[in-house]
Amino acid sequence: MILSQALHHAEIPADAIAAAHKILKPRGQILLLDLLKHNFDKARELYGDRWLGFAESDLHRWLEAAGFKKIEISIVAAEEQPPHFQTILASAEK
Repeated sequence: MILSQALHHAEIPADAIAAAHKILKPRGQILLLDLLKHNFDKARELYGDRWLGFAESDLHRWLEAAGFKKIEISIVAAEEQPPHFQTILASAEK
């Protein structure tokens, strides 16, 4: 399952991750591609973002709480132009 740039639009991100775990088959994998926590508040107005990205520790905690294993998280891209968004990739297995 892939959640690409979707989690920051979720009302409760931890619930979205838990729901993904629930529907995955055993040994199924999740890939979360989203924004690293940032302070560009205008993203709420411009893009309808509910969350201003996520800390690696938050994603790890939510994946673990949902029951995922083999959790790996890394920053995979960084914009050179303002607002300098960084993209984070999390992977895990049910």
